[in-house]
Amino acid sequence: MGRTCRGICQMHKAEPVPNKIRYEIGQKRCTFCGIFLSLDDTRCVCCKAVLRTRARGKKN
Repeated sequence: MGRTCRGICQMHKAEPVPNKIRYEIGQKRCTFCGIFLSLDDTRCVCCKAVLRTRARGKKN
């Protein structure tokens, strides 16, 4: 069974802020749906993909 974005994630979409501080203030990115979410879960409510909690280019 493959992943599909069902649009539920749009209700949990995070408010826009500068990209530098998104992860610092607790926003997480769903790489499958392509949006930032403000959730406490580690998985997307829509497609159940693991959410990214750190930037890809971050060295630490």
